[in-house]
Amino acid sequence: MSTRRDNFWYDDEMISSVNRYEAMLKSKTRCFFDVHEFEDIIDYYLCSGNFKQAESAADYANSIYPLSSSIQLRIAEILLDKGQPVKALKILNKVVNFEPEECGVYLMRGAALNMLGKPREAQRQFEIAVSLADENKAGVLYNIGMSFERINQLKIALKYFKKVQLLDPDYYYVNYDIAYCYERLDDYQKSIEHYKKYLDEDPFCEHVWYNLGIAYNKNNENEKAIEAYDFAIAIAPTYSSAFFNKANTLSQIDKTYEAIETFHKFLDLEPDNAAAYCYIGECFENLGEYFPAKLNYYTSLMLDDKFADAWFGMGVVKAEEGLYEEALEDILKALSFNKENTEYIFTLATVYANMEQYDKAVSLFNKLIKMTNGGDVYTWDCFAQVFAKKDNFAQAQKTIIEALQVLPDSAVLHYRLAAYLLLNDQTQQGMDKLEKNLISYGDDIDCFFEVFDTDDDDIISLINKYCKNDEY
Repeated sequence: MSTRRDNFWYDDEMISSVNRYEAMLKSKTRCFFDVHEFEDIIDYYLCSGNFKQAESAADYANSIYPLSSSIQLRIAEILLDKGQPVKALKILNKVVNFEPEECGVYLMRGAALNMLGKPREAQRQFEIAVSLADENKAGVLYNIGMSFERINQLKIALKYFKKVQLLDPDYYYVNYDIAYCYERLDDYQKSIEHYKKYLDEDPFCEHVWYNLGIAYNKNNENEKAIEAYDFAIAIAPTYSSAFFNKANTLSQIDKTYEAIETFHKFLDLEPDNAAAYCYIGECFENLGEYFPAKLNYYTSLMLDDKFADAWFGMGVVKAEEGLYEEALEDILKALSFNKENTEYIFTLATVYANMEQYDKAVSLFNKLIKMTNGGDVYTWDCFAQVFAKKDNFAQAQKTIIEALQVLPDSAVLHYRLAAYLLLNDQTQQGMDKLEKNLISYGDDIDCFFEVFDTDDDDIISLINKYCKNDEY
């Protein structure tokens, strides 16, 4: 971790030193390099992202100049890049005795302590680094923010990034990091605001347009997300991830055919992507076009036979077609790769219910409710319907009563209870419950008829008393 990488450029002397060094390695001879030349060579490799070459050059320099603090600092930086903070700290704790006024020592000590899970100790080192920083204080603050961002201390990272902005408005690219932190903190509006500030300065950065699209998605602004992905694609026509996210977004807003077309554009760039074929299959499934859905799920599995979602999608389509035995095999296959997926388990339970294997369905619904810490309305409703399929309306009623203990304000469950009371020949209790529901949840009367379709005059009269705008 070093501020030397900020505003870094390669001058002629540095390039000359690197060329001589690489020629020496190629010819397997020995050349003289002073400490400053080695500093340039190591920095060149570090700033180029060639960490192995940087490490090799640092080791060679250390063998010649073992007492050089500047070489030791670069070795410590390499160790931090390799994720070895303990070894880096040992070096830094020695160097600080010889270079007590060197900002970079404290900056790297702080980074190492952060990596070791000691953010408070790290912050003390960072404050010393800031106090010693002269010309590039903004760069030091930025690096401190990055260190906290890497360990998910995002609120602390934001504090330092905002200090950078106050100190030097030319550090416009810190808006990217601020936006990213806000996104991770689920403050999507502020995230969007800072991505847009970045783009005001650099409107041709496709990665920022892409991240802005993700932030819009998370903020449920899907149309704006699509626009952002389109900008990313316009700048970088081979930006496959932007095509992929755009296709997913189109699918979410029911522009299904456009989603399919966009997934195919993605596949032009990444033709062996199993996930894309799976999602195309899901699009066709949502359209009720089961043959192309199965074809795409099959293609996905040909590319990756362990892709759980494709097995699941295939099972769902077969269940929709009434092929329950085949659906069962595919869903069980999906569960073999993802045993805790509640959507898979729910669908498996409904398949068992449709196959009249009610005991297995009941067992799975009980498991689901435990897995989801009490279950949701839809799970409880389908659970009760398993008993209703067997004409066991008493048990369906009992299941809904249990559900209402967890979800006492659900209109669906209250209407279902009224229906099951009537179906269980508890006529007066059912009528009383129905009337209470009509008073409290009149607009949701369809939840009653979905279970109890009746033309009983007394029931219709009661309903019409409270639902005057609708005749039943």
